[in-house]
Amino acid sequence: MPAAAAGAAPRAARELWLCLWLPSLPLEALGERATGPAACAVIEGEGSRQWVAAASEAARRQGIRPGLGLNAALALVPGLDLRERRPDAEAALLQRIAGWAIRFTPVVSLEPPAALLAEVRGSLGLFGGAEALRRRAAGELQECGLVARASIAPTPRAAWWLARAAREEAVQSLDALPSLAARLPVACLGWPPEAMRTLVTLGVRTIADLARLPREGIVRRFGPALLDELDEGFGRRPQPRRRAVNPERFDEILELPAESESLALVEAALSRLLERLQAFLRARAAGIRGLALELRHRDVQATRLRLGLARPTGDVAHLLGLLRERLERTPLPAPARALRLRSTIATPLVLASGALPGEGAQRVDPEAAARLVERLRARLGAEAVFSVCLVPEHRPESAWRVAEPDVASPVAAGHPRRRRSLRKKGQPPASEEKGTVPFSSRPLWMLAEPQRLLQQEGVPLHEGRLLELGSGPERIETGWWDGRDVRRDYYIARARSGLRLWVFRERDRGGGWWLHGVFG
Repeated sequence: MPAAAAGAAPRAARELWLCLWLPSLPLEALGERATGPAACAVIEGEGSRQWVAAASEAARRQGIRPGLGLNAALALVPGLDLRERRPDAEAALLQRIAGWAIRFTPVVSLEPPAALLAEVRGSLGLFGGAEALRRRAAGELQECGLVARASIAPTPRAAWWLARAAREEAVQSLDALPSLAARLPVACLGWPPEAMRTLVTLGVRTIADLARLPREGIVRRFGPALLDELDEGFGRRPQPRRRAVNPERFDEILELPAESESLALVEAALSRLLERLQAFLRARAAGIRGLALELRHRDVQATRLRLGLARPTGDVAHLLGLLRERLERTPLPAPARALRLRSTIATPLVLASGALPGEGAQRVDPEAAARLVERLRARLGAEAVFSVCLVPEHRPESAWRVAEPDVASPVAAGHPRRRRSLRKKGQPPASEEKGTVPFSSRPLWMLAEPQRLLQQEGVPLHEGRLLELGSGPERIETGWWDGRDVRRDYYIARARSGLRLWVFRERDRGGGWWLHGVFG
């Protein structure tokens, strides 16, 4: 590809691609840290044809390298900790990293088996430029215990070459690609071993050497597909990318290193799953309303715990505390061998607005209220802590129902549901309209069943004393269609003790008096 003319401005790339290559993914997918102190390796193959797919730094210091035969590896390090390769676990981890990467850009695609690509040009201003974004992405993965090579280039293929060659830099100009190719060994192409041996025979050491070969000769020796890859790297051919699927909910399984009934070991594994959940939620600026934890055993049914939340949250420390409460009260029928953690659909978190001047002392912190409800449910059981909500029904005993706690709901907090007014311009509000009943005329405490009252000369008695009838009557006649019809006149009455009561007189069935509620 010809270099830019002298004095000409560098050609800005329309796209910039971040490649994250994970050379130790086979090891990390099995829960091992490549930088840990143990000498361990992942092997693949069958029978006598087995070789090392990945090795920890401790194993590498003793001569273990990817591609080394199993017998040779054991001869070098007799006590080498060997693990069988799990492609399914690698794919799951790569998908999880792709879900985390959407915090930088929505355009993320997988490059199996050990890399992902993200188009980040539109995000540079949010992260302080290409180099700052590249460093941040690599740093966050490192904090999670993952080894990542992060590079940026104008084409997906060139970014992949850079990362595989461990050239962690940000190249932003198309004109820089030819000089870049002169510094990249052909090994970073990832071509089949036979093709690589042919290149060595031809004296090709760098991608620039390869680009100088006649195109017809490349096609004849290696086929058109490899020439297409070369053109993609230099931007001469488009490289369409399929976006990675962005899951709506968290769902992951973690196998324990050994079967155990130890609560400490289960909590340690749960903490790791919650760390992954935190990364999942942070990438989406989202929270969840519930979790399901499944502890799997060998020969018995799994132990299942469900956790409902009063409001969406992304605070995993709080979630761990709630799950710990449940675990401490749940005996395991057998040792646990794996954990599965699933969430409800992630929903965007809405930051609470600040209080107006003078409101601070009277406002309830919704977050604190939600956490109190969640702790009580974790300790006492979900069925012991509930809320109520209003139902559009005139019969008082049928005008509410049990509901999930929602501290953000005005109805659950004991307030009427707000509805859009249909009154005409100039009409008074509904609370002022003739015939409507203000919400303050309803008691906070309703009896489960109305309690019959004695009466004296037509006046109801409470605890042997006459009641003083106040406001009323409020007439309720309804329910004829379902066989539970009522015809009542309700009054607010005051007892001699000062207690306010909600009483009614039946308009038929003998006209008796009944106590139905008590005002706070």
